[in-house]
Amino acid sequence: MKRAHMGLAAFETRVGEAARTLLRNQGYDGGWGLTLTSVSSIVNTSEVLPILRAAGIAGQPVRQGLDFLAGVIPEHSRPRPKGGRGEHTRFIAFGLAGLLSHPRFFHHNGVAESAAWCVGWLEDHSVDHGWPEVLGLDDTSLHQTALVVHRLAELRDTLHEFGPGLLLPGGVETNSLLERVEPLIDHGVYGLLYHRRPSGAWGWRTYVDTDPSPSKTALCLLALSAVCAGTGPGGEPSYRDVPREAGGVHGQVQRKRLSDVVVEAGQWLLHNHHRWEEFVEDDKDVQGTAWEHMAYALCTQAAIRAGASPRDPRLAKAWKLMNDLWDPEAGLWNEPGASGKRATIRAAYYTVSAYEEAARRLARMNLADTTSEDVSETSAEMVIVHVALGPGRTVLLRARDSEGSVACELSDRLFDVVKAVHDAPEAAMATERIAAKLYVAPSSVPKYVQRLNQAVSAAFGGAPTRLLLASTVDGASGYRLAGQ
Repeated sequence: MKRAHMGLAAFETRVGEAARTLLRNQGYDGGWGLTLTSVSSIVNTSEVLPILRAAGIAGQPVRQGLDFLAGVIPEHSRPRPKGGRGEHTRFIAFGLAGLLSHPRFFHHNGVAESAAWCVGWLEDHSVDHGWPEVLGLDDTSLHQTALVVHRLAELRDTLHEFGPGLLLPGGVETNSLLERVEPLIDHGVYGLLYHRRPSGAWGWRTYVDTDPSPSKTALCLLALSAVCAGTGPGGEPSYRDVPREAGGVHGQVQRKRLSDVVVEAGQWLLHNHHRWEEFVEDDKDVQGTAWEHMAYALCTQAAIRAGASPRDPRLAKAWKLMNDLWDPEAGLWNEPGASGKRATIRAAYYTVSAYEEAARRLARMNLADTTSEDVSETSAEMVIVHVALGPGRTVLLRARDSEGSVACELSDRLFDVVKAVHDAPEAAMATERIAAKLYVAPSSVPKYVQRLNQAVSAAFGGAPTRLLLASTVDGASGYRLAGQ
């Protein structure tokens, strides 16, 4: 899809410019507000930090942002009569997101301690099926519950990466905190599944029969995907993806794996792309502020996370809108709306998230360097129909319409990649599992896959050939072996 590639081609330059704009407008307190002149808030500071990460910026600006969050999360979460900004769950959910946005700084003074404080708040203030929009309401908020589950899954994965028994600054010990986080994840997952519609979507409100909400569906999809995508300290899945009860409020209860729930939600978003591809979605559940979801970007990110290709034509209008919303004068992305376009941190955050998701997917598809909308007709891809492990570091391959097998000798590392996926059930493995097998970071796996497929192409005389294909494995991004 030309628009996706055009936007991605400009993304690196634009996110760098956006980061510089944000750095010039960082508040004296270390935080940011919705616009470049707004008062600093937990929500917007937590949206800026991932943008800085995407631009490769860390150091003092990030530490100042983390200091702001660590200092104000307990303060802002107090009741207004006591000097706070209200007992809103979003302060905790977004606060956790910001604290976890740069895992290398989790040791930074106050970060781990603040994350543990957030966990305590969530333990004390859960309701039947998740968490409310604001304390005092019994109704579960899908928005806040999805955000909380997503961030708790990230916190779980961060603690797994540190390993058991590590004492963090502020007296936080990884094992004890993990033991508190996992039941909260279970509680939130149960609530999200309880409110799932038979169509695979979620409504814009809980308990009552409302129209399905693209944004709430995207938020729930991203949360459940994060839950089942994690890897434990020994390389095992962090979450057992067994069939669970889904539904209960609407229609008959079904039994679904989280991975299936994620895929079906993604299919619903693609099928209903006309409902969100050029729109923002008002959320009347959020009290104390006019809240709008950037549905055009949020749903694009979620659809790709669930397995859609960024080149899917159903995403074309959303990509075009995001491309058109870039404001070179402001050095930031605008958000659309009836009141006219305005550059906001919220629009920048969701746009950057969508483009980052697309970039990761394209890398896994080995299409990052493709310049045409489709694979060139003059160099048709060789389709591998049979794979066998040969002696040493050799892989024996046979392509469709070719005579005999081709022997491809690989380096030790690339052979390890092939063997890991070859030996996995159904010759498919999630990226996190491959990374654990190779003892590398998950972000390194697409690079190994790209090098592997290049080596295989060379063995076929330079014809485009892929031995590992991007795939969704147990609801998570991964790869499958061709010819299986």
